[in-house]
Amino acid sequence: MTLKPIFFITSILLVSQMTNTMKAQNTIGGHFGVVQPIITIQDGETADGFDPYTIGFPIGVTIRKNEKFAFDIEMVPFISSIEDSEGDNSSAVNELLIHPGLLWGIGNKLTFGNRLAYEIKSGRYGITPLLNRGFTLGKANVFAELVLPVRVGNDQEISFTAALHFGIGF
Repeated sequence: MTLKPIFFITSILLVSQMTNTMKAQNTIGGHFGVVQPIITIQDGETADGFDPYTIGFPIGVTIRKNEKFAFDIEMVPFISSIEDSEGDNSSAVNELLIHPGLLWGIGNKLTFGNRLAYEIKSGRYGITPLLNRGFTLGKANVFAELVLPVRVGNDQEISFTAALHFGIGF
């Protein structure tokens, strides 16, 4: 069974909701952060985000309708360390993730969200459920987020990842 029709229908619903949100927008904001994959399970194997070391830098724009609901889109370049034939390490952007989603405030500065995901280089796609906790640090709004990406496509087995995302909102 292919998940492409489900992904397509969900994308249409998300764009429809985004259009409604933009018509009734109250505020526009954004965020920047770092996301660290911790563990990935795919094809019966487990890998961590540290060999090769991988880190992402989400940059997002948020259209907040009210305190309870928002549309958010992120662009996330991922950088991985690469070892050449001589054993020297260098870094390279190895993926760009397009990541639109809906966010719902659930109280006590907690937010539940779900994002659609499309990885440009690999062609894989999926969803990313998340749980976000906001904090005030001086005058800055910072957050910590648990993200649980699920990816399919490109003739690869389904993958599940757990990652931590830390950032600052503005």
